[in-house]
Amino acid sequence: MIIKEIPARDTLQLRSKVLRSGKPISECVFEGDDSVGTRHFGAVDSNNNVVGIVSVYSKKTPLIDGGTCFQLRAMATSESCRGQGVGNRLLSAAEEYASQSGASFVWANARSSAIEFYIKAGYEIKSDEFMIDGIGPHYLVSKSFV
Repeated sequence: MIIKEIPARDTLQLRSKVLRSGKPISECVFEGDDSVGTRHFGAVDSNNNVVGIVSVYSKKTPLIDGGTCFQLRAMATSESCRGQGVGNRLLSAAEEYASQSGASFVWANARSSAIEFYIKAGYEIKSDEFMIDGIGPHYLVSKSFV
């Protein structure tokens, strides 16, 4: 399995299946997907299937002050590949891109069900739990590079 940069369109199947409960692909295209500073990373298996994804956007959050920051979004791993370190490898690729792009920190709206994953990766919880309509409970988390 390799981690590589992929086009936004190659993230849509997993976004639909894992993150949006099978909703139409049209509901899985996010604002900023094709912006200049946005990058998408995929875990690609030996059959050239994208089995994990994460997207990185140059975007500030009003809840955290300080420097250049990037948002991690749409992180997902296919069910058959969970527990194999794919998420950690994707997260590392996203963080490396953000850091090399001058970010002071990265942040994400982390699903409550994934909060332990982010804590183990060095992220801090920066908010109380909140709901994203139609998706579920989340926390804002961040990781500093300084």
